[in-house]
Amino acid sequence: MLGIIIELLLSWLLLKLIVKQNLSALGLRPTGRRIAAFVAGLLWPLLYFCVFEYVVSLLVKNPYRINPDYHLNKFWMENIYLFKSVAFEGLIFRAALLYILIKKIGPQSAVLTSAVAFGIYHWFSWNAFGNPVQMLIVFVTTGMAGYVFALAYEKTQSLYLPFALHFGCDFAEMILFSHDKGMGKQFLIKTFENDPVSPGAVVSIIVLVIHFIGFACLPGYY
Repeated sequence: MLGIIIELLLSWLLLKLIVKQNLSALGLRPTGRRIAAFVAGLLWPLLYFCVFEYVVSLLVKNPYRINPDYHLNKFWMENIYLFKSVAFEGLIFRAALLYILIKKIGPQSAVLTSAVAFGIYHWFSWNAFGNPVQMLIVFVTTGMAGYVFALAYEKTQSLYLPFALHFGCDFAEMILFSHDKGMGKQFLIKTFENDPVSPGAVVSIIVLVIHFIGFACLPGYY
């Protein structure tokens, strides 16, 4: 939490020195429109990934089941961690720096710059160096997500929607469907350790593309 406080202080300082603004420029004040955007942004990735994972589980004949060892305390602690992580990344890539870039180089270039930086950042946070294929996949997938989050900020001039989209996406992937190896098994786990049916290389590539691109097809939030 200390890191987030420091980020807010630095954001205030940058806004004050470079564009003569304060933290209100980040759209932090709650309004009905922003709260509605937050709810919609939270529900969309949850709905999308639930449908996606259900279809894939049918495809490979490996349905999800509730983890019998999961408990409420773990759920609470993991959500606190996720909240801090999303807030920390959001304040770096979609707050004062993005606001300043929008003012200095224009919305399109600023959003693209934020997305590229977000993709490169995940090379470090995911320890992807040394494997060119993995680096490319990480850059494209996280960069695309970063583009969606940055665009959400640019269009709404608020952190509510990008935070909700980011949190909802990570919650579905990491906590709901246990796809983060570092966090281990969470709420839902697959019935079998290995999928009984292999969809084949072509179908696997299609599924991978849908997984990371379909989420970006937002239903009119902007």
